[in-house]
Amino acid sequence: MAPLTDRSTSKANANVGSEEPIASQVTDKLELFFPEIERLETALQLLDSVAREPEPASDDNPLFLASVGWRTGSTMLQRVMMTDPSLLMWGEPMDRSVFLGRITDGLSAIIDDWPPADTWITHRPDLDRTGHWVATLSPDAGRLKAGLLALTDTWLAKPARARGFSRWGVKDVRMSGQDGMVMRWLYPNSRFVLIVRHPVSSFHSMMQYDLRPGWGLWARWPDRFVDTIEAYADLWNGLAISWANVASRLGVRIVRYEDLISGEIDIEGVGSSVGLKLQPAVAMDQKVGHNAYNRPMTSEDRDRINALTANARELFSYAE
Repeated sequence: MAPLTDRSTSKANANVGSEEPIASQVTDKLELFFPEIERLETALQLLDSVAREPEPASDDNPLFLASVGWRTGSTMLQRVMMTDPSLLMWGEPMDRSVFLGRITDGLSAIIDDWPPADTWITHRPDLDRTGHWVATLSPDAGRLKAGLLALTDTWLAKPARARGFSRWGVKDVRMSGQDGMVMRWLYPNSRFVLIVRHPVSSFHSMMQYDLRPGWGLWARWPDRFVDTIEAYADLWNGLAISWANVASRLGVRIVRYEDLISGEIDIEGVGSSVGLKLQPAVAMDQKVGHNAYNRPMTSEDRDRINALTANARELFSYAE
């Protein structure tokens, strides 16, 4: 399998946001994720095709900074992104509620024969409100898309503009590649950056704070709690694979934490590629929220994480 990035890549020629068809790199074991991606893409196309009252497409250009789980350096990169004075980037708004993911779930339910055409009021010009079947009568599909856009505009865009920022964005550690597809559907000019860290290092960092005995983190309330290596690996794999599968179609700029810290990636170039003028040192020279590493990781835990994430790690050129 060809690597997504080359660990030996220098700062001058860092392969950031590869245009290579990432999906073709995924092994047979991981192809179970393809149906989710393709089903969502079909659902979004179906909605657009049946809309008879479409709203004009948004010309806004939000920036989404996604992360493959927690403890990847995403907050540091969020602060780096905001060294551009035009940007206000929200940080995991309503985090464990996973608002964007729940929107994606609802849209993913749409298939070729559901909802049926007579669901949409615009497909029933001769509707008799008292004599016809109206149990599932809905506004036009275009209104659904407009409503979702109004939600994100009112919730995320307008508060940023009200504070004097011309651009807004979201940093999210739970956002999947499918969620990214929905945001691109709503915002055709949206841009994406993904930060990823070796799962062993991320887990070790989580051990210092979030995964102490009796502790854990909500990946999604109330049905997905991460408090074991297995639950963590499942989350890491799912996010990594989902983003690998949509990276090409969304033009995702990929940053590995290890390359960011070592200076092996041109982070100013990453910013320029998404329309920002960054001053990385302003943010990176400040230590915010640092935790001491007082809890060692056992070799058994390390081996277990490596085994559970082997195929997904390979997508990002991570060895054991």
